[in-house]
Amino acid sequence: MTKIANVKTAIILAIAACLVASASPALAESEVLESDIPGYPVGTTIGDETRVIMPDESKMRILIVTTGSTKTLQGPYEGTIPNYKEERSWWERITGRSKETDAPIGATRGILPRNNDNVQQ
Repeated sequence: MTKIANVKTAIILAIAACLVASASPALAESEVLESDIPGYPVGTTIGDETRVIMPDESKMRILIVTTGSTKTLQGPYEGTIPNYKEERSWWERITGRSKETDAPIGATRGILPRNNDNVQQ
């Protein structure tokens, strides 16, 4: 009986730990990929709670580290990156696409085999 009680206790503790971990907010960071704002050079890390101040006609492209996606912000704007909202058309709202979300960073490979006839040996 003690082995069963120990297993039950371990399972309950594991479930409790998972619940506590999922309840705490995840802090995300963003990294500046492109910027024309002097205070935010390329490579700058910006936390979720960091207030960003962007002057008129400024532009900044960031990498959201947790998701691997990129986002382009345009000024004027003052606030945090998660609170940045862009006015979107009805079609963009329906499809979930917007001008602020860029294509994912990465590469793909072709599905056809490579032609090795031109390879010198």
